[in-house]
Amino acid sequence: MTVRSDIDDRLLEEALAWHRALAHDDADWDAYTLWLEADPRHRQAFDEITLTDRTFDDRIDDLRTLRSSEPEPVVEPVAPHSVSRRGWLYGSVAAALVAAIAIPAFWSQQQQDIIYATTRSETRQVALGDGIAVDLAPATRLIVKDGDPTRMELAEGDAYFVVKHDPRRTLSIKAGDYSVSDIGTTFGINLSSDAMTVAVAEGHVSVAPDEGEATRVSAGQQLTARRKQRSAQLTAVQPAEVGSWRQGRLVYNNAPLSVVAADIARYSGKTITVDPAIGNRPFSGVLAIGDGSGLLANLSNLMAITYEEKGDRVRISPAPVR
Repeated sequence: MTVRSDIDDRLLEEALAWHRALAHDDADWDAYTLWLEADPRHRQAFDEITLTDRTFDDRIDDLRTLRSSEPEPVVEPVAPHSVSRRGWLYGSVAAALVAAIAIPAFWSQQQQDIIYATTRSETRQVALGDGIAVDLAPATRLIVKDGDPTRMELAEGDAYFVVKHDPRRTLSIKAGDYSVSDIGTTFGINLSSDAMTVAVAEGHVSVAPDEGEATRVSAGQQLTARRKQRSAQLTAVQPAEVGSWRQGRLVYNNAPLSVVAADIARYSGKTITVDPAIGNRPFSGVLAIGDGSGLLANLSNLMAITYEEKGDRVRISPAPVR
């Protein structure tokens, strides 16, 4: 691992501690976000730890082979003060064993989850290998299960996937109560506490609830599943609008207001609640993201709503009848 000179041991130790902590179900993601935003070097240190973890996992089979192999005896003259080939081999094995023992506990022989997360003020591009690339929107968390890029979980947020077509493998992404399967296409997944949306720009994917039949979603279509209502609706979408957040725009076509509010919360950093009486009200339009602070005002100009802010909390209500 090559570490930047401005990343000291203390930062690496902090990053390592967070890498371990985030592997637990009760991880404090708010505290992690605050730590990440406190210093740009924190992101660099965390990436170094993640990369080293992944590199070690990639070479674990080589380590097992090296550790279990017995070198052939070599009979040859040895010059004084020189190191024999046999000694070098045993030394290599010993070094490998020492390295394996010295590796922190979270680097076990079994592959572990790799977590990619963004704060509310950043986006991120991740190349996972095997022809799979992902763009992460702000406040998004993606988990690569057991370090396998074909098995992922979108824990929260918005992600745009570009997957090279390969019929020999199937990509599976868990998102809430649904699983998205694909062998190669371009699509986006948006997950909030209220809904899960899959929109396809190219090709097609299969979307299945934990208990139920799968739905085929093709290019130019999106499936929105309301998590609490256990209902799903298939609608049309312009392929060019899939992942529009990457161009600084949020584009909606009859999206429930509660879904729009969840997106605004992600970009503004506000905690937003919607009056249940209008949570299902459809919205169609385009919102410019900017720094996220003007999204609520823009929405209120396009819909008959009003909102009240109290610190970091916002409540959206119906506009008074005139």
